[in-house]
Amino acid sequence: MRRHILATVLLLALSLSGLSARSALAAPRCFPEAAPAISDCIDGRVADYWAAQGGLAVFGYPIGAERQEQTSVGAITAQPFERARLELHPANRAPYDVLLGRLGAELLARQGRDWTTFPKGDPAAPHYFGETGHAIAPQFWPFWSGHGVEFDGRAGAAFNESLALFGMPISEPQVEVNPSDGKSYLTQWFERARFEHHPENAGTDYEVLLGLLQRELTAFQIDAAGPPAAPPNLQPGGFIQASGAQLTRLGQPVVIKGVNYYPQWRPWSEMWTGWDGAQAERELRLARDQLGVNVVRVMLPYNFERVRNGDGKVNAKVIGRLRELAQVAGSLDMRVIVTLFDFSHDFPDAGTAKAEENTTYLRALIPPFADDDRIMAWDLHNEPDHYETWQDGDAQKVLGWLGRIADEVHALAPKQLVTVGMGQHSSLWLAGPDGRRPIDYSDVVSMHTYDAGAVAREIDELRAHTPKPILIEEFGWPTGPTCVENYTEATQQRLYHEVLTAAKDRTSGVVAWTLRDYDPARTKRWDSREEHFGLYRADGSLKPAAQELSVLKAAPLPSATVTNVSLTSIGGGFPEDDHSSPVQIAGSGHYVKGPFRVAWNLLGGQASFGRPLTEAYIRPSDGSIVQYFEGAMLEYHSGAASDLKGITEAEQTMRLIKPIAIGNAYIAGRSLGPAAVPQGALLSFYDSINGKWRLGAPISGELAENRDGVALTVQYFEKGSLELNQATGAVGVGALGVWALDAQCRASQ
Repeated sequence: MRRHILATVLLLALSLSGLSARSALAAPRCFPEAAPAISDCIDGRVADYWAAQGGLAVFGYPIGAERQEQTSVGAITAQPFERARLELHPANRAPYDVLLGRLGAELLARQGRDWTTFPKGDPAAPHYFGETGHAIAPQFWPFWSGHGVEFDGRAGAAFNESLALFGMPISEPQVEVNPSDGKSYLTQWFERARFEHHPENAGTDYEVLLGLLQRELTAFQIDAAGPPAAPPNLQPGGFIQASGAQLTRLGQPVVIKGVNYYPQWRPWSEMWTGWDGAQAERELRLARDQLGVNVVRVMLPYNFERVRNGDGKVNAKVIGRLRELAQVAGSLDMRVIVTLFDFSHDFPDAGTAKAEENTTYLRALIPPFADDDRIMAWDLHNEPDHYETWQDGDAQKVLGWLGRIADEVHALAPKQLVTVGMGQHSSLWLAGPDGRRPIDYSDVVSMHTYDAGAVAREIDELRAHTPKPILIEEFGWPTGPTCVENYTEATQQRLYHEVLTAAKDRTSGVVAWTLRDYDPARTKRWDSREEHFGLYRADGSLKPAAQELSVLKAAPLPSATVTNVSLTSIGGGFPEDDHSSPVQIAGSGHYVKGPFRVAWNLLGGQASFGRPLTEAYIRPSDGSIVQYFEGAMLEYHSGAASDLKGITEAEQTMRLIKPIAIGNAYIAGRSLGPAAVPQGALLSFYDSINGKWRLGAPISGELAENRDGVALTVQYFEKGSLELNQATGAVGVGALGVWALDAQCRASQ
């Protein structure tokens, strides 16, 4: 898609009377320079308005012809452009006879994001709008106030003219992924626009760009009503069976459209220890209604309650919660793949006490479900070739164990399929001690892949070793944390498209990893890429990749087994509020927790750090835990916890949390003159925020800078900067954290 950069609006020197006198015989304005991508023309009052109010720079090219649309005020004529929708209201006097659609609010609603629930801004912030509860960010105010719809014929943009063009802010600024190019930018939503900050274009007319909202609305094709209705009179029942290279039900081929599932907030073992049956029903119902999912895969921890000596214990809780899950799936015409021995690192040899424990476990767990057609398959283990035993060179030990477990499960549940999800497709045809390979004792062959570019080759290589049905049991891509690697929604959508294209006609279907993002903000977990593989964002809206899965045609899989057990919930799941529990910082939409919250409480909070820009997350490159703030980047050093005796909690925290030297990075390569000890108001503020720890040594003297028309005295330090407003005398930390995050975003692209 060609991207048109928003330049400074060039208002044509035409009076309103001159516009209204346009000849009715004037030729339509077409765009041959953009053909064939742009084939529509503009004419009449729309063309006049388009030209007078900024033309291509503000509205983009037309992406459709004029058409009738029904609105709350009746039928109107409207024409869509890349960045706007122009609506004709002939009952109004010019220039109000052409109005702009509220595309920012409309696109957020289409994405399932209710802007009225977004975190609010600080009422004391400049350019705050009480009507919406948000302030225009400093990065965007010059652009917003410098452009507008020309109403009064005077030079410059009056407030009401800017308001008419962009509308009020309906979000706080935060880093988001642009769906057009897949890159991350500081973003703020307005009623009629989405602003993006491009610091790489600083000093040019392109530092602030507008999103292609109408294009995105047009391209967003997931119907709110969900996928097409199921075929009428679809016969229930019938176990899923392997028939040659196909999976079948009642003799007819079936396509698997599945998702790996953990509930929001409760991934991994927390799904079961913090069980909430109603939540599972609610989230899986959405998956059926909006995506047409017909299979759900869950992983059952071998140590179900994660307690000491709890391996292999099957009690009423295990059976009851799995039965509830099967009931929920069955009521939604889904089947279930149950993965066994999750988190189990032992692959005991035959005849040992541990092996007998495994057998006892299976004989207690599986028989209650052996005649339940809601259970599609028993998956022996999740990626056993990624566990230490295999990785340390003893693959034969793992393969021998898998063969024995497969035999036991086949004997216990002969009507249901057996499979094993290997992390590497080549592991599936590696022979074990008895000469058998995983593809030999698997009824359906399950491969996992996270390399979209290689998936077609991997499927074909696997097909060369087996005539059995092949299932892509895991595939996906993370969309976060923000600005880490190429973790973007655009990349996720592209990889979904590639995998689904490769899987078509080669496999019996796919099971996406995963249904939804887990969102650790309110929990004690640190954010990581594992939290962001979902098709649903944490706010419940669908990502673009969901569009790719939604168009895969797969019929529902109604079962004959019906139960009516009560759905249970043990409640809770979030930490009690204490001095280190997660707390959301007003105006940021982000949390501080653990030692970051302790640092916030004891070491200056917003005055010292500014508001958080991200959650604290695990950095993939080195496993460290970092969090960006407006004025700082902090890193958690857990290793320091071993030597904290005899010092105050504040001193302990200063050892655990270390500010990163973003000041050094910011001025690298610049000549700012000799460093000097801070003086006066800067020194007082430096001392008040534990400056030696927080900012480090000075790396410049006092400098005069002008930012957005404000005269400042600025001094740079190793880990940040201080700014003195010359008009008000107020001192605060500089926004080097914003710069550092922008730099990280650019580096991740």
